[in-house]
Amino acid sequence: MKLRKRLTVNGRNIPLVDEDVRLELHAPGRGMFRVQSTAALTGFVRLYLGYSNQDADQLFFTGYAEKSVTVDAQTQRLMCRELTALLDAHMPVFLRHPTLAEVLAVYAERTGLSFILGQGAYASHDVASFCALGSGHQGMDSIGAVFGIARYVWLQQGDDKVFVGSWDDSRWATRPVTVEERWFSACNADGGKTLPVLPALRPGVLLNGEYVRALQLQGENMVVTCAKQLEK
Repeated sequence: MKLRKRLTVNGRNIPLVDEDVRLELHAPGRGMFRVQSTAALTGFVRLYLGYSNQDADQLFFTGYAEKSVTVDAQTQRLMCRELTALLDAHMPVFLRHPTLAEVLAVYAERTGLSFILGQGAYASHDVASFCALGSGHQGMDSIGAVFGIARYVWLQQGDDKVFVGSWDDSRWATRPVTVEERWFSACNADGGKTLPVLPALRPGVLLNGEYVRALQLQGENMVVTCAKQLEK
């Protein structure tokens, strides 16, 4: 059973030499890809993962190239960030009596991101006002308190869309993952555990009864850091 990796830039397959992808529960993910290319690359970057016994690969990382650095005549190193990094810009928002959908519509218009709203009661009621004076990231962080959302999360899914709502209403709540301890080969000082690549694994997933807080993909392995609580 062989691991497959496929990288595209603006929809075009680009030969991948190696990668270092880091995803986090409470921050946009980052990816560094060394690729075969004689010219600098820009645009949207997607990494697909799968195994030889699977019919289709799974989209694992979607972002954009912030920088393309020439390594040699045949190779570039791409420095990438997940799409949610677009929210790091200064993005003040002030709305009176908005619903959560109306707040997200503002951020969608300014960034081009696609949001998926959880189906709890918070999805249908409005609040007196929504005021966020800093970055879009800070504004998104404040939504849980403003709308009274228990176990609030917002994070980019594997399908490019950004889930906003209670973790209990998310896709991860009904898709726990169990991995036998024998598959974990090492444990680092930060509590991260190394295991073979699981394409479906990402921050927010419940792994062996704990929440994946951070994940690093490098080569044939992943290093996952878990916690018993969702909160920062």
